[in-house]
Amino acid sequence: MTGNPARLETAADARAAERAAAAFQLVEGWFFSESMTELVAAFGGGPPSRSAPEPGSAPGWLHPSEELPQWLTPLLAGAPAQVRGLTQEQLGVLRGALALEQLVAADFDFRGSAEYRERAQAATADFDAELRDRVFDLTDRLGLVSPRPPRFDRYSGTLVLGGGYKSPLLRARYSATLRESGVELGELDFLGSPRFLIEEPAERPVVQDYAPGAVDEFDLMTAAACAEFDLAAAEVEFLCGCASADLLCPVWRYRDDEVAGHTEPAYTHERRVELAYRDGRAAGCVLSASTGRPPYRPDTADTFALWARCFDPRPGKRVLVVTTQVFVPFQAFEGLRRLHLPYGVEVDAVGFGAEWGDRPLTAEYLLQETLSAIRSGRRLLVDAAEVLINEA
Repeated sequence: MTGNPARLETAADARAAERAAAAFQLVEGWFFSESMTELVAAFGGGPPSRSAPEPGSAPGWLHPSEELPQWLTPLLAGAPAQVRGLTQEQLGVLRGALALEQLVAADFDFRGSAEYRERAQAATADFDAELRDRVFDLTDRLGLVSPRPPRFDRYSGTLVLGGGYKSPLLRARYSATLRESGVELGELDFLGSPRFLIEEPAERPVVQDYAPGAVDEFDLMTAAACAEFDLAAAEVEFLCGCASADLLCPVWRYRDDEVAGHTEPAYTHERRVELAYRDGRAAGCVLSASTGRPPYRPDTADTFALWARCFDPRPGKRVLVVTTQVFVPFQAFEGLRRLHLPYGVEVDAVGFGAEWGDRPLTAEYLLQETLSAIRSGRRLLVDAAEVLINEA
């Protein structure tokens, strides 16, 4: 098995426990690869180990929107632990993943944890040219730079992932290019969110040519789908049954959380727009997820989870996930966590390269998305571990 998170190859009809065990092997291969070891060393860190994070450090290095499950407490404390259903080797991978995340959280984080920032608002660093070149080479080996073609020529469906600025348009265009090259995309579903357009750096002028009047990412995805595939969009449907997004959704599952009142009402609703070809044939849809990490906007995992609730995820279903290459490792891990692990859906994630002009391949950006992949891989491990624990 390779260290590329886009290439988890287990039997489509395998049991969840088998998929969980395979997830451990996959994450281990990427987290403890020679490339990751060299990348950590470039910032003064030792080789990623199977030891636990420093005791009591969790609040500072976890993403501010999440907490770890209680059963991980002994591993975090560094104490000898036995967890029914997990081998000592798997426990070591978990410890090492947590330690790696803690080790790189400061050096690789340019969005900040004290105040939430979008990717376009990330900070810059004073790196010299040699270090920048080193980061580029190592993250390329980790799968963030050079694109690869789809593994198959036929898919049950294609999930075009959301983004800001030109990303929705370019991802839709890349999907159309893949279809023109002979890849059968199946149903086209565009996954977005109610993230409002950013004021700084200004997003509206950048999207005006393809999405005039757009107010959020959901609008961008709808406009991009229609523009690149010549589709017609139906009226917006509130899946939650609400009439508008002006008030907190009464069926949002986090409505009673402490932070519910600090969450944008629009982030609590789920919406869909059906898409059709000009001859009336159904093409797919655009989805807008509610957030699973209040008070922050929905993320990739939320959009995958909504797609799974709306459609028929099952073993044997093969989906192509289309994004920008720098996001392939982290979004592949999320696709495996949300679609492959629980349902057996076979996930193949691809992206286009820097020549498309979507995202800057700066050292800061590459390190930030390496951290995103580490966090997503660790979440996949935790979910996989819980599958094995429940199975036991």
